[in-house]
Amino acid sequence: MKPRYIVISVIMVLLLALSACGKKAKAPTDKQDERPVVIVEELALRDLDEYVSVSGKLEGITDITMSSEASGRILQLYKKLGDRVAKGERIGQVENDALRLRLEQTEAALVSAQSSFDNAQKNLSYAETAWQRKLISQAEYNSAMAAFKGAKAGLDGAKAGVESASQAVRGSYLSAPEAGVISNLLVAAGQYIAPGTPVASITNASRLILKTGVGESQISKIKQGQAVELSYPGMEQSFKGQVRGFGIRPVQSGNTYPIEIETSGGGKLLPGMVVSARILSTRYKDLLYTPITNVVNEFGKNYVYIVDAATRAQKMEVTLGRVIGENVEILSGLQAGDKVVTSGADNLESGTPVQIRG
Repeated sequence: MKPRYIVISVIMVLLLALSACGKKAKAPTDKQDERPVVIVEELALRDLDEYVSVSGKLEGITDITMSSEASGRILQLYKKLGDRVAKGERIGQVENDALRLRLEQTEAALVSAQSSFDNAQKNLSYAETAWQRKLISQAEYNSAMAAFKGAKAGLDGAKAGVESASQAVRGSYLSAPEAGVISNLLVAAGQYIAPGTPVASITNASRLILKTGVGESQISKIKQGQAVELSYPGMEQSFKGQVRGFGIRPVQSGNTYPIEIETSGGGKLLPGMVVSARILSTRYKDLLYTPITNVVNEFGKNYVYIVDAATRAQKMEVTLGRVIGENVEILSGLQAGDKVVTSGADNLESGTPVQIRG
């Protein structure tokens, strides 16, 4: 064989050897990539809170609809929708010329009745003295007494008339019975209204009330003053509240017990919003637990998968305790520090090599 061909042959042998070595070097990487990927959580003794979950519509601390006490045409409205009013503040006025005239008449009648009463009282005092001295007869004394009683009755009637007329005049001014915000204005200037006509809704939203209910299995967990966490869809922020009170018997024609939750709403929650609330009922200390979705039940036995120190999956039988919300207490079979598979357990078997992600 010529030297030229010998050199070429040697080069080809070297190239084939290098190629084979490269393939052998990559083989472990390819095999490692085929291991199932799992996500794990490391167990530890932790506190766990149990909640009672409810939902409902918020109301203001007071939410009332005021009605007219008078009849007539509305002369003017002093407030508009959304305005804040104090208790007793006027929001409008009904025509009241006739009412004020009646008040003046009753006040004049009261003055006359007071004068008649004063005279009758003086006459009775004189009659009592004169009768005791035998200066007047029994009939004259009785007449003075009757006049006094009649004058007193007239005075009492006149006072009642003034009070009634004053009340009518006051009623012609549409005054807020409670402080709050005008959340609905139901009348307009120039409108004729009668007694009992709804005028406006006034809502005090400085504090908000959630009125809802819980079942008989949960009412024993509710206590006045318990902490509550409220949330509203679309708001990342949660809001603090507390149990304001609860009923000790179910609502009529129902099987839920009424409860009330109070919150400030942080200035973002408003009456009418439907919110969810979690009432902290129990705080468990130093529990070993895992989400119940990590537990597999087979033929009446419970199992979880863990990843051991050799990065292999192991199927472990566990004894479960209380189910607390979405979690379950682990009484035996695992210990603190074990790495429980939370994702990727499908099709795992004991001894399967795995990759841990996350």
